[in-house]
Amino acid sequence: MVSYLLLIHNVYYARLSIPKALQAHYGLTVLKRSLKTSDKKIAKAKALELISHWKLGFEALKGSAEATQKLAADLSLMNDKYKTQDHAPMSDKDAAIDYHAQELDEKDHKVFYDIALGRATPFLLHLDGFMNQWQVTKKTKDMATTVLKRVAIIFPSLEQVKRPLVMKMVQEDTRAPKTKQKDYGFVRQYWIYLQDINAVDFESTNPFSNLRIKDKPNGNTRKEFSVQEIKKLIEESKGDPILCSLIQLACYTGARLEELCQLKRNDVTTEDGIPSLYIREAKTKAGVRIVPIHPCLKILIKKLAKDSNDDYLITDQNNDTHGKRSNALGKRFNRLKVKLGFGGDKVFHSIRKTVITIFENHRIPEGVSADIVGHEKKTMTYGLYSGGSGAKLKLNAIKKICL
Repeated sequence: MVSYLLLIHNVYYARLSIPKALQAHYGLTVLKRSLKTSDKKIAKAKALELISHWKLGFEALKGSAEATQKLAADLSLMNDKYKTQDHAPMSDKDAAIDYHAQELDEKDHKVFYDIALGRATPFLLHLDGFMNQWQVTKKTKDMATTVLKRVAIIFPSLEQVKRPLVMKMVQEDTRAPKTKQKDYGFVRQYWIYLQDINAVDFESTNPFSNLRIKDKPNGNTRKEFSVQEIKKLIEESKGDPILCSLIQLACYTGARLEELCQLKRNDVTTEDGIPSLYIREAKTKAGVRIVPIHPCLKILIKKLAKDSNDDYLITDQNNDTHGKRSNALGKRFNRLKVKLGFGGDKVFHSIRKTVITIFENHRIPEGVSADIVGHEKKTMTYGLYSGGSGAKLKLNAIKKICL
């Protein structure tokens, strides 16, 4: 913090470099303000508070609803009457509120003043408390945090949340129904927490409950690729060997993108003497399975195992914060399919639909198909009591895939 202090004529100043992207807004490269003291200890404490506000202001200017709300909330805690100089026309708190408000877009002024003056509660005020008590995975917390911050842009304060406005937000959201159900489910859980801690009225109905999110008329709009289209994808991806290999693996296994990217050398195994792939990193319990290797994949898999630099069959892919390795390849596939003229109804997951369609057209029993692609079995007999399809039965089904 000492580096933020500047001593001029026996008076300490706080200073902070302005990010390049915001320098044009301020017309400056550095923010500097007198701390009106020659006592270094007092100056440090004052500078700490001021620098924190400046940094939040930077984030608010970049469009961060969380930063804007936190800045306003921090300012609301300042002493209402304290003045550094007795003859000042307003308190330090009011001066700071005015200063930071003027840096924001005019449309954000009202809610900023409401929060800073204690007339409203920031939507995200209790976000940390909610996350700390929520017993879910880090990945789920990260997803929920992203959703809540997005909703906070629409509802900066808790007082602004009204059922008609929530329904309007949901109806104008053009994303897939399942995505909306998941995301607004996070917001509903947050509101339940707010009710539990009496941050909002416990007796009132949760405005994020029963949102009546309906499936689109045509249901799942994703379509399968035809066999000819898959051949085209393979041919056109040959200039990107890893992507080409990934497409072929998907075609002959029906596996999900991330499942394939998580396969390692030691996942190449056998089941009842039949060469197979052990898919152990799956999104569901049913997804953990052993899939026979199609004869057309044997040479490719040997090559991938031999050429691997990191033990993964799909080598040299970076992990994201949740350990997923498929992000970059998913984007490369999307660029390829767009280049070939495919629309949004055909994605990497469409290859999986192609495999399932092939099985259906060859009258492969649904239980066998489910064991290969990692779907849960819907009937109690097969889902609860069956030990799964045999390796030979699964191989015979996979051999029906012919490109």
